[in-house]
Amino acid sequence: MASKEDIQHHYDVNNGFYKLFLDANYRAYSCGVWDGATTLEEAQVNKLSRLAKYAHIKQGSNILDIGCGWGGMMSYALDDCRASSACGITLSQHQYDYVSAFDNNKVTVDLMNWCDLDTEKKFDAIVSIGAFEHFATLSDKFKKNHAEVYRSFFKKCWDITVEGSYFGLQTIVTVRMPESRKELKDVKMLLRDVFPGSSLPTISDIQASAAGLYEINKLKLIGKDYKKTLDCWLDRLKENKGNIIQSYGSGVYHSYFEYFVAAGSCFESGLIDLLQVSLKRVAQTPWYIK
Repeated sequence: MASKEDIQHHYDVNNGFYKLFLDANYRAYSCGVWDGATTLEEAQVNKLSRLAKYAHIKQGSNILDIGCGWGGMMSYALDDCRASSACGITLSQHQYDYVSAFDNNKVTVDLMNWCDLDTEKKFDAIVSIGAFEHFATLSDKFKKNHAEVYRSFFKKCWDITVEGSYFGLQTIVTVRMPESRKELKDVKMLLRDVFPGSSLPTISDIQASAAGLYEINKLKLIGKDYKKTLDCWLDRLKENKGNIIQSYGSGVYHSYFEYFVAAGSCFESGLIDLLQVSLKRVAQTPWYIK
């Protein structure tokens, strides 16, 4: 599992840095949904809307956002879905500081790992966007321990939710093995340099780990939308090149430039994809579920 240091390595450059290339309204640092959208801002609203529907967030819902980023999903749930409260957890100190400053008593945020969530508190809905990739390390995968990590995560989610609840999950998934030196180089760079302590699940990993706890209600694969999202981030990064280099250094600029290009290539080739899934909590776990 990615450590707090691993997460902060990538997400804690500076809140002002991410503002320069993310959408203006929600600072959503994940794939947008481009169906009918012409701008990054519209695509991110589409994404939040879909995940809210996948989680069945409605008026009066108490929601949990696992890996809440800069609070965009929570703001959307409260303002557009009329949820009654939104709790977010993150391991990023900068994101925690940002959300803590919200002038909204319906929002709470904790600097914590999902493993430490209190099972006494129950939520009506869970959303997790772009966090699942950080739950199992490459070492976990090599040792074949990743399934146990994912299983523990879904069991925790089951334990902290009410009967009949839904879970809206968005995560990058790996589709196939690299077929060229370039693909191998891109994947190594993403998992070693950009997102240390992380690895990518397969769809089968998710299905197997959730079995008996959650049933798949809806599922979409939209990897091409991530390529378009990355292209928008790259364009905005280049537009702000001078400012970024002056404020944060040339190393930060070139690192993110290479990251967006490599990730875009991986999505374009079909090496990886983007999964959005609606999971329905089963009413009672079978006797054989631990």
